[in-house]
Amino acid sequence: MWNRGSLLKVRRGTEAVVAAVVLSACTAELLVTDVDGETVDAGLCSLDPTLLHSTLSPNAIPAMTEPDMVDPTSTLAGYLEDDDRVLGLVVEGEARAYPHKIFWWHEIVNDRIGDTWVSVSFCPLTGSGLAFDPRLPEGRLDLGVSGLLFANNLVMYDRVTSDLYGPQLAVAGKCGRFRDVSLELVPVQEMGWARWQALHPDTKVVAGDQGYNLNYQFYPYGDYDQLNNTDLLFSMTVDTSRPIKELVLAIRVGSRGRGYPFGELAEVGNVVAINELVGGTPTVVFYEAAYGEAALAFDARVNGQTLTFDADPGGFWTDQETGSTWTLDGTATAGPLTGERLATRADAYTLFWFAWRHFQPDGTTFPN
Repeated sequence: MWNRGSLLKVRRGTEAVVAAVVLSACTAELLVTDVDGETVDAGLCSLDPTLLHSTLSPNAIPAMTEPDMVDPTSTLAGYLEDDDRVLGLVVEGEARAYPHKIFWWHEIVNDRIGDTWVSVSFCPLTGSGLAFDPRLPEGRLDLGVSGLLFANNLVMYDRVTSDLYGPQLAVAGKCGRFRDVSLELVPVQEMGWARWQALHPDTKVVAGDQGYNLNYQFYPYGDYDQLNNTDLLFSMTVDTSRPIKELVLAIRVGSRGRGYPFGELAEVGNVVAINELVGGTPTVVFYEAAYGEAALAFDARVNGQTLTFDADPGGFWTDQETGSTWTLDGTATAGPLTGERLATRADAYTLFWFAWRHFQPDGTTFPN
């Protein structure tokens, strides 16, 4: 196992894991060799080669497949604190939580919930948590961590064929046979562990003992994720109009989209509802400062009716049309719409400001 604590000290060109590099003006072809001598063919990637770097061999950061899941009361969930951030999914009626603490060391979890496969990913260097439907017409991808970074974002590859897919935040494939191919995003809700448990008391969570002999309570990047930290593993041009590590809720719409910096949302209040039309879809953003801080985006339509929401300082939301009460995860708990759920926008996810501005440079930023 590599020394993960030294990863931030890696400098360009110091890792001897690239067997061949051929660069041109707007494409990059790399052959990356792992520690066992197996070659991952990068194919031809439609990426800016000046932002494409190799740090580790393929699968040196081991993606998980169907990890052991436990109840929140299990001792194997004891590695989690209340404010620890998790990526939460509800699939086939089952709630599951995938903690950042797991992703610091694994970055991708390929999981099966019922009959449904999902690939949940989090890149610590861009603070970005997304979930994908790994199925394509030719079959399901087994996503792994290639060891390449593009604009400091993890580059995913298919562990079955050893073909590179592309950067997580590009969403669409950018390399080889995956160019012009796109996996579909799966709705994910990112929030504090205690908040997720309160909303989903029957949730399962990734167990803290998976046989890797890793300390999931240890953050291996020092103070990298702190708001005032301006360090990046690989230098790149960034938008410094806001703190580059500030969290942003991004709604991706083509090459544009809209970003909601947490700092701007906090200026509105501790409990916030933002009603907007985003990409032609009536949208509401719920923000909550407490319990680990969270911002989530929903389709504001229920049964064909567009709802308009107000936030209550007590920690819930009310729609103006029916007076129903809603929780952070978009569930109506009182009023005429009790039991209804807002659809979480699958194209919404949380990430660092610098990554949002790089991957969606034409997007608009709340409140403008």
